[in-house]
Amino acid sequence: MAIDSQCNHLNKVLDIVIPVYNDNPYLVGTITSIFKQQLPNDWRFHVYIVDDGSDIRVSLDFPKENTSDVSLVRLEKNSGCSVARNKGAYAGYGEAILFLDADCSLAKENVLALLLEEYVKGYDVCFGQIHAPQDDFWAKYQNDVAAERAARFRSGELSSMTTQIVMVEAAIFKKVGGFDECYHFGFEDRDLFLSLINIGANVSLVEKAVVNHNDQISVSSVMKKLYEAGKGPSMRFIEKHPGEYSKLAYAKADVRYSPCVLKSLVILTKPMLSVLVAILDRCITRNIFPYSISKILVKYVSGLYYLQGTYEAKKRF
Repeated sequence: MAIDSQCNHLNKVLDIVIPVYNDNPYLVGTITSIFKQQLPNDWRFHVYIVDDGSDIRVSLDFPKENTSDVSLVRLEKNSGCSVARNKGAYAGYGEAILFLDADCSLAKENVLALLLEEYVKGYDVCFGQIHAPQDDFWAKYQNDVAAERAARFRSGELSSMTTQIVMVEAAIFKKVGGFDECYHFGFEDRDLFLSLINIGANVSLVEKAVVNHNDQISVSSVMKKLYEAGKGPSMRFIEKHPGEYSKLAYAKADVRYSPCVLKSLVILTKPMLSVLVAILDRCITRNIFPYSISKILVKYVSGLYYLQGTYEAKKRF
């Protein structure tokens, strides 16, 4: 589905879509890393920053020579990352689209070139890899998760990666209707990848195409995302991909899949969750436990929060 590797049309355009909501201290660094990229001679890019209804409008000052390469798309209300990414993608006119998170800067000057090189070989979807450069627990944790996703991809689970950095042929992206806008946050990436794979997209992982994930993470922020994912987006994903969901680790922490046992666990653990988060956050911040133990604790508490979210979802139906 992607272009023939022998084609050499001039002025090929890569649209780069970056959703952002409220102040993001890493956005300038992300944009700066894009302008340092060394693209193949017949390619150029255009950046679409999508302000997803921020309380204060996103505004950025760019060097005069770069202003024509950046467009700012404003949504009047916060609509979620699926809507924001679609708005950016459909605003563009490029042959390929790169989705990039606002807190992910391109680690080297050849990241886009590496992805484009794979794209012109015939791959419709080209994933990059994530690296957290900080020297702390959360950096190690993220890097472990990234390595695990890559291992699952190599073993055949082609939807295991994320939209933090992914290049997609524009035509095939639009053929599946883009991101399902019923997802506000959570599962929207895997849903898109499954949709693309199901219509025959060729998928590749370019592990040398690395972005640095620069965001600051805390136990509470991680747990909030998992709770919300279980409460809302998981319902949509189960509706569309029941077989795929049942294979995921999420299903093991879903009250809808084991109502008797897991409902009891919800009731028993709910009163103590906030205390668990506070204790775990303090232990991680002060390096009280070895990394291996903290990692296990984060996974178990994450599972409990996701479980609580699925319980709330079940109560609504």
